[in-house]
Amino acid sequence: MRARMIWWLVLKDCSLMRLPITGYTVAALAGLLLAAVGGPAAHSAGITLALNVMIGVSFHVTFGPVLGERERKTLPFVMSLPVTPRDATVAKLLSSFLLFLVPATAAATSLVFLSPVDVFAAMAAAGGSVLSHLAGWMAYFALVLGAWALFFSIALAAAIVSESLGWTISVLTGLIFVLGNLVLQVAPRIGWGVRYVRDLAHGGPALPFTLAGEALGLGLVVVATLWLQGRKTSFV
Repeated sequence: MRARMIWWLVLKDCSLMRLPITGYTVAALAGLLLAAVGGPAAHSAGITLALNVMIGVSFHVTFGPVLGERERKTLPFVMSLPVTPRDATVAKLLSSFLLFLVPATAAATSLVFLSPVDVFAAMAAAGGSVLSHLAGWMAYFALVLGAWALFFSIALAAAIVSESLGWTISVLTGLIFVLGNLVLQVAPRIGWGVRYVRDLAHGGPALPFTLAGEALGLGLVVVATLWLQGRKTSFV
């Protein structure tokens, strides 16, 4: 792979998306402020804003740098460079995850307040050290961000491999609005879902297993995407 060319492609995508990502980041920080220090109404508004940022940036990043190459007429520029489809895929993965993670990190911090358990009160009651409290909070934060990053990686892979707007919208809609709502609405109402959430809240075995599952899922999606794109011999 040509690291220098890949780096320039990453910079190109980040430059073209700098204004939208700045807007999403400001909105995510506003949601975090509302969720952290506001009253009940502001708390709900902050969480809602954070969710909308997550959804919006997921759509925008997959439609912009990935599916928008032809619309912005930047694809001929990419094709003129001494890079292979796999090199271009590595650049797309790096730039898309970078663009996603900047606002998503702030938004995920807000979504920690969506927990049915008061994480911070539970930490204070546990009487552990500051480091143990910080580790517990970071684990919960990684759980939230990792789950959404896994959803995003699947949609991103669909966009890169299929280069189809229809397929990408179908995958995004299915993951966020169908599967996501199903998990949020149904899981807390059934026995194993209640036990799972309770185990997560107390830092039980479900937490490291879930984090490991998210990391494994992300790795498999990236490997599968690179393998499929590596089989292509040209951009057409």
